[in-house]
Amino acid sequence: MDNPLAPFEARTQMRAAFTLVELLVVIGIIALLVGLIIVGIGAAQRRAQRVNTQFLMSSISQALARFKSDHGYYPPVLGDPTQLPAQLGWPSNAPLTVSDRVGYGRDLLAPPINPSAGATNTTKVSQWTSAEAQALQNWYSVTTLAEYLIGAGDRSQDGYGICGELPDPMPANVLAGQRELPRAGIRSPGLDGVWGAALQPINSNDLSPTSPTPTAGASYQGTSLKKGLFFTRNLALPSQILINATTPASGLGNDTSKCVLRSRPNLEGKVFGPYLELKDPAVIGGLKGRDPATNDLIIVRATDGDENFDRYPKVILDYWGKPIRYYRRGYVNFTPNTPDQATDGTNFDLGDFFALRPSKADENEFVPDAQAKFDVLDDENPDLQVDAAIAGKDRSSTARLRSAEFALLSSGPDKKLDRTRRIGLSGPNKDVDVNADNIVETGP
Repeated sequence: MDNPLAPFEARTQMRAAFTLVELLVVIGIIALLVGLIIVGIGAAQRRAQRVNTQFLMSSISQALARFKSDHGYYPPVLGDPTQLPAQLGWPSNAPLTVSDRVGYGRDLLAPPINPSAGATNTTKVSQWTSAEAQALQNWYSVTTLAEYLIGAGDRSQDGYGICGELPDPMPANVLAGQRELPRAGIRSPGLDGVWGAALQPINSNDLSPTSPTPTAGASYQGTSLKKGLFFTRNLALPSQILINATTPASGLGNDTSKCVLRSRPNLEGKVFGPYLELKDPAVIGGLKGRDPATNDLIIVRATDGDENFDRYPKVILDYWGKPIRYYRRGYVNFTPNTPDQATDGTNFDLGDFFALRPSKADENEFVPDAQAKFDVLDDENPDLQVDAAIAGKDRSSTARLRSAEFALLSSGPDKKLDRTRRIGLSGPNKDVDVNADNIVETGP
């Protein structure tokens, strides 16, 4: 007898498998959903990176305010003196701590002067040449923030802690200055902000006044008075060892008998900070040096496995892995609590650092064109024209930048910026404004 359900069962069996077209459709839908998820995750990650960087920069701003409350000034600018052009009073053969020595990148970058200023020119614009305005763009630091707000290092570097490798065993015979653990924190940087290195730098005679040969070794022999260098700080004898894991750490910085008499109060005084608590180790980097081909900074992290990480100068990184830059107003007489009091327009302001200027803002935030003609330095952008009288120049500064005491800068998601112009339209990607995504925090 024929099965009346046979046709239905046959159709059911025929529909049990996917056709090739149906399979391809399903794969396409899955691929589309995966793509949307990846795009969404990427966008969320970028938003998180921006939010976290902005929060970090806000925290740094608050830490700088606490530093000023304690010391009466914002930290000075530290870095590599060879990166400063000669147009603003910086010597072309400036002495420095070389890149293979502890202390590299932490020499004082002296405040710029304006050689072109004269009595016959009465506005800032007339007293600053284009070359001087461009030279000013190099006066910033990537090492200042970690140096003063965290104070990572031993007492030969910032007056606090003990010398040696990590972890540091407590010495058997504890000397003054060896009592403190952990290393974070600083002693007062003093009137010049660099522990006397600018106003009263130590030299070879200071180090060993009773002996013709400095007891610090060959690194100090023949040294003369050099303002602001790392090893002329009035602290324990700075370690001039090479950044090399096979070189043992110097113990001279722990020996009070080797200290200059005037340095001892700096070693035994009040401990300040740390002003900034960083719970994410990913935002701390070490400055290994510069790429000889591109001159770009070489940054490593603790997780990179570099055995010399502890000896590199530290930098604070944004959440894209680039150092946060620190800018501040100028000051005179090597005393950072003495701002430039010039009233004739010769002194610069933070609005004269082109990378800090916003790519976009409300029109009422910008300095009026009539005032910009005289008070705002022009960048090197030939494609913008603010006014017919200043054709080919961009002076689009803001009142907020002009009044700020300091500024912090992240190069943003694209990790790029152009220091020579407000809107970065140069180089092979001239159609892309590399400054558009810069993140700027100003204070106070």
